Amino acid sequence: MPELPEVETIARELDRKIRNRVIRAMKIDAPKMVNLPASRLNQILAGQKIKAVSRRAKMIILELSGGDYLLIHLKLTGQLVYRQKSGRVTAVGGHPIAADLQQLPNRFSHIIFNFTGGSRLFFNDVRKFGWLKLVSQKQLDAISGQHGIEPLTPAFTFLNFKKVLARYPNRKIKQLLLDQKLIAGVGNIYADESCFAARILPTRQIKTLKEKEVKLLFTAISRILKLSIKKGGTSADDFVRTDGTKGGFLPYLKVYGRGGQPCKVCRTKIEKIKLNGRGTHYCPRCQKGN
Repeated sequence: MPELPEVETIARELDRKIRNRVIRAMKIDAPKMVNLPASRLNQILAGQKIKAVSRRAKMIILELSGGDYLLIHLKLTGQLVYRQKSGRVTAVGGHPIAADLQQLPNRFSHIIFNFTGGSRLFFNDVRKFGWLKLVSQKQLDAISGQHGIEPLTPAFTFLNFKKVLARYPNRKIKQLLLDQKLIAGVGNIYADESCFAARILPTRQIKTLKEKEVKLLFTAISRILKLSIKKGGTSADDFVRTDGTKGGFLPYLKVYGRGGQPCKVCRTKIEKIKLNGRGTHYCPRCQKGN
């Protein structure tokens, strides 16, 4: 599933493609992926302009001229493809699908935005886990409130980070980092990488962390997320960015996906374990225990 940097990359690049585009009609053939009947959704959206595209946690937000919002979550196998009137695909983001992108729609194209002017946005999904929801401002605020601090906003201060940690002293640090109700957008990749950068084991209980280690972790989360966004995200787990290329952060990964390989710092073999059902990677030499 794409994490904060990947979703941020998609949102930023889609904003350049579809901002100010007017929806002419919607085509929906997977009712389970939307929160309203297709006919009703089409009726509401026809003629509305997309004012902006942004992100909250792992969701893409389309702001509509009528005052409502469309929320998109790609989940495990979702993909967004923007195609110009000429038929040329100029943006692809999300999970790659083994289908000719020049031959759209295909059997995975379950939601299609038809814009005035002839361009189109395809929401493809192999397993139909992704979703699209039309919500009001009040509903958006409620959904947003279910997610924690955004790591790249002014609210993510060292003091606020410490307050979050202090609420769950007995949790393992990676378990907390993955809790979207506490910190929004961090997933398996960036939790592992942040723990490595802070030189702490992801299995450590929060109450064992020293002030200096908490500071290192806080700094690492922001630094790594910003670098990944700059590089266009990570291509781990077959994620691709919106121009169809692989994310450029892959060479910067120190532990994630490198189980059994030598650590790039000390050459010790990277370990991979299961932690709360999630594959977890660490260097037993570089990262400290209690």
